[in-house]
Amino acid sequence: MRRHVLPLLALLALTLALARAAPAGPQPALVLIPGSSQAALLGVWEGRRWLEDGDAARRVRGSEGYRVQALGGQVASARGARAESFGAPCPDAFGVTLSPGPRFPTFAVATPAGARSRPRPVTVLPVTGAVYRAAIRDELVKRGLREPAVNVTRVVRADLDGNGTDEVIVEARRFAEGSGLYPPPSGQPGDYSVLLLRHVVGNRVRTSVLGAYVALRARDPNSTDFGPLATLHALAGIADLNGDGRMEVITFGAYYEGYALTASEWTPGAGLRARLETGCGA
Repeated sequence: MRRHVLPLLALLALTLALARAAPAGPQPALVLIPGSSQAALLGVWEGRRWLEDGDAARRVRGSEGYRVQALGGQVASARGARAESFGAPCPDAFGVTLSPGPRFPTFAVATPAGARSRPRPVTVLPVTGAVYRAAIRDELVKRGLREPAVNVTRVVRADLDGNGTDEVIVEARRFAEGSGLYPPPSGQPGDYSVLLLRHVVGNRVRTSVLGAYVALRARDPNSTDFGPLATLHALAGIADLNGDGRMEVITFGAYYEGYALTASEWTPGAGLRARLETGCGA
């Protein structure tokens, strides 16, 4: 009898742990963009499916408790208001005011207070690593920059899908004119923004491009055409947004008067697959 009771007790303990890790009811996923007074509503997980836009906003009733966490590990607690439309020109994009408002210098992700949004460590690595600088240089040379000025801005390591092998995301950018989250309308020769994901397949390291912009030549000053628009690609967060044990990669893409946020799942076989997207721009 005893040998049957112990497995049952272990199963009961696991069931209780999973219940604690996955709060009942709708689970909003928010992203704080530096400098913004509201957190952008990515979507709401409703048990079996994601809701976006107005459908998601209607499920955010206000007074929800959130755990707010930046990539570097800073954590804060907050309570959210109802979701509100950003209005024109983005009526289908929604924001949530958090109180108290976390003051992180970088992006942060807000998930329900009782959720386990980081089932495995997310580690920020030094940007000076020779391996990652070489990976950025190789990608830029491949895209036509002969002697790129390599400027790695972030390196983050995490086991995204829980298979026991870490992935590494490398972010790099350089804009001669302008700084911050929004690039100039068009880039100067040598400008770039690149976001790479490095993962192991068998015994080999593979590199996947999550986003890339490279300027090879200057814009004609006599032309009214800005194209191609300069684009910034950044890592905004890594978190398990729906409690399935896999951590989504949240990316931020911006041009001079707008942005997009995308939450994607990673698997070694299929790569990165977008699950949620929101944004605002003229």
